[in-house]
Parts: sequence; C-alpha cells; structure tokens
Amino acid sequence: MQTTMPGRRGMLGGLVLVAIGVAVLLPALGARDAGSYLFVTLGIAFAIAYRMGRQYVYLVPAATLVGFGLGLLIPGWFALPAETASPIFLSSLAAGLVVVYLLAPERKWVLVPAGVIALVALLELFFRVSLVPSAIQPFFVPIILILVGTYLLVEPRTH
Repeated sequence: MQTTMPGRRGMLGGLVLVAIGVAVLLPALGARDAGSYLFVTLGIAFAIAYRMGRQYVYLVPAATLVGFGLGLLIPGWFALPAETASPIFLSSLAAGLVVVYLLAPERKWVLVPAGVIALVALLELFFRVSLVPSAIQPFFVPIILILVGTYLLVEPRTH
C-alpha cells in the first residue's frame, strides 16, 4: 500500500520549482556548470517526492537525474583528464540505476540498462574501446533516457 502525505498538494510541482530556482540562482552565486546542477537539484526533488510517498515512478527519475548531473560534475570537481569524462558520466548514470534496484529490488529491469551503460563505460575507460560508434554517441544517453521514461509511462500500476 502506498502512503502519501495528507493535505499536501502539488508536492512534486513545488519541489521542481524550488530545484529550478536553486539551479538558476547558482550562477549568480558564482557557481560554474549550473546546468549540471539543475539535473542534480531536479533529481533531489524527485527523491524527496519518492521519500514522501514511496511511489516508484519518482524513484527512477530521482536516481537517473542525480546520476546524470553528478556524471557531468565529477570530472570538473576533481580536475580529471578529459578522456575520463565519458566513462565517469556513464558510470554515474549506471550507478543511479543500480540505486533504483537497491531501493526497489523487486524491479530487476533497471539492471539491464545499468549493465549496458556500465559495460560501455568500462570498455571505454580500461580498453579505450567504444561500443557506440562516434556518429551515434550523441544519441546514446538520450535514447536510453527516453526508453526508460517510456517504460515508466507504460508500466502497469499493479506493482
């Protein structure tokens, strides 16, 4: 049984607006990469919504957006070499999906995209092998995100 907070309306909408406001405020405070922080703050908004109501449909965007944002930010935070940016980004995205599985182990499907993304990241990092042709690379992550989002839209509510 799913529980929600009684008397609270617009929780996710309010959280999303706060997240966007924080991300837009960051450049004024001198933060670089505010666009990347937007992904993290939106992910946190979804995580709070998930925590408040335990609705699985919020967990996947929470983990995906936080992983996405951290994957963009980590190389800059640690001044890592440029060739590590892509594997770190992909690894962060895969890690976010693994977090979904750890919090909702009955939903094993997230391990499939997590595994594919992690494999691509590992091969890129350790073997300098790119499974995704360079012409397709700009489409790889958006297509995975679209597929995961589409799954959430069509997934039966019986879970």
